[in-house]
Parts: sequence; C-alpha cells; structure tokens
Amino acid sequence: MTAENDAGIPGSVIREWQSILAEPSGVIDPALARAAHANPKLRSLFPLISHGSLQFSRCTRPPWSRDVPSLFRRRDGRFSVIRLWETGESGRRNAGVADTAPEAVALLSAALPEDWGPAVEGTADDL
Repeated sequence: MTAENDAGIPGSVIREWQSILAEPSGVIDPALARAAHANPKLRSLFPLISHGSLQFSRCTRPPWSRDVPSLFRRRDGRFSVIRLWETGESGRRNAGVADTAPEAVALLSAALPEDWGPAVEGTADDL
C-alpha cells in the first residue's frame, strides 16, 4: 500500500491486513486475501479470519460491526458472499456466488454503501 492509499485508514487496520496477507494457505486462501486487500473499500475495513472465511468490520475492536458480508471459499473452488448475521428466512443471507476471488470481492464491494469506511477506531457502539 502507498501512503496515499493509507490516508484515513487506522494503523490497526493496516497492521491486521499485513498479518492476514502473511497467513499460510491452510488458514485463509491467499488469492482471496490478496483480492480483498486490492479493493480500496475492503482494504479500509478491519479484516478478520474465522474458519477459513474472510470477514470485515467497520470498527477496529469487538464487539465488531455485523453488517458487512463475508467471503468464503467453497469446496467446489468457487466463492460465496454471505451475510452471516442475517437469518435464512430473510432472503438476504446469501449475497452471491462467484467463480474467482476477484469476482467475489467485486460482488461484496458493490453491495456496500458508498459511505462505509474507513473503519473507525473503536467498537460497533462508536459507529
């Protein structure tokens, strides 16, 4: 990242991205991490890894915001964009499926409001 790209992004977000990009493939799909990091909208959010998925928060400390969809690598090699905190009955839980990591990132990014990001230093209560 360049200093220009980092403008307004909290240092904790930058450090967490560096950590995620260094994770081995057994923890997170490196192509997924790189594709998400390459997207300016997602790069400005706080990244989290859980069970092989890449999740995002609009704040830097727990409790995390629960309003950003997550990226999952599927067993068939494709990628799912899922709103984890939506119930299955809402019809909004599955945001889409993509063949490649960059396509999944684009799908997720397009679903985010323009005014989201960068993440705020603090908790979801500070949003």
